Amino acid sequence: MELEPVTVAVVSTFNPHPNLLDNCVALLAQCAEVIVVDDGSSAPDEHVFNAVAGLGCTVLRLPKNAGIAAALNSGVDFARERQRRLDFILTMDQDSLVEQGFVDELTRAAAAAQSAGVRVGVVAPGTVSGLPSRARKLVRNIVIGDEPVQSGLLIPAETLDAIGNFNEALFIDGVDSDFYLRAKAEGLNCIIAPDASLTHSLGTMVPASIGPWTVTWRGKPVMIRTAASWRYYYIVRNRILLGRKFALREPYWVLRGVLGDARHLLLVTVLASGRGERLSSAAEGLSAGVRGSTGPRRTA
Repeated sequence: MELEPVTVAVVSTFNPHPNLLDNCVALLAQCAEVIVVDDGSSAPDEHVFNAVAGLGCTVLRLPKNAGIAAALNSGVDFARERQRRLDFILTMDQDSLVEQGFVDELTRAAAAAQSAGVRVGVVAPGTVSGLPSRARKLVRNIVIGDEPVQSGLLIPAETLDAIGNFNEALFIDGVDSDFYLRAKAEGLNCIIAPDASLTHSLGTMVPASIGPWTVTWRGKPVMIRTAASWRYYYIVRNRILLGRKFALREPYWVLRGVLGDARHLLLVTVLASGRGERLSSAAEGLSAGVRGSTGPRRTA
């Protein structure tokens, strides 16, 4: 008799809100275990962590903020030591919510790819917050995807055996890109599960403005997606670090990423408030990337 695949969810958190409970309830219904790893929250709500533990989740608390890669690796290592038989790790952000049957859709897509002779590196949902995952090609009715987002990503244990864990030197931003490109370099594909859908926060939407004037269209404010100003240090720095690492093997990916980040930075500089702090973070990230600095941002 064929055994059902064993999947453990690893959820990274930092100052999580009570909506984490809804996410954990949904995951517990679909996974053998849910491991919540808190990445050294600066203002932890102990009621949230106590409630999550009360649901039956395992809660790991890192003593300091070590970055999302370190948080995920802690959960992955714990799961692999704890589970005698482990087929898949599902990586999740604290603000992502899976639908009923989400994990089954991902594992079925992995099984279909394996049956078709397509090597599986990771499996990603078909849509994220209503946006379709980018497909690269169709091979024997298996959808091969482009670079996926980290949340809602199903990783076979064999992939971890082949390429190792997440790159902690990046700290945050680009961690998923690095993992995807390392898997791709080993001939392992990103498989798309077309019927799996994930609800996930893709950034903060703010009203577009130029100076004191709000930009409107048909009487409504134009909204633009942006990240916290400090994130632009890591976005720029890690783009440079990944560009150096993968330029020869993945020149198109490197060029596309640089142009995409430049376009985004230009738009938010022109249309979003907080320009000075954002540009200062980006400039510092540029300098750090050129120097080859890794790990958390160093402050004076």
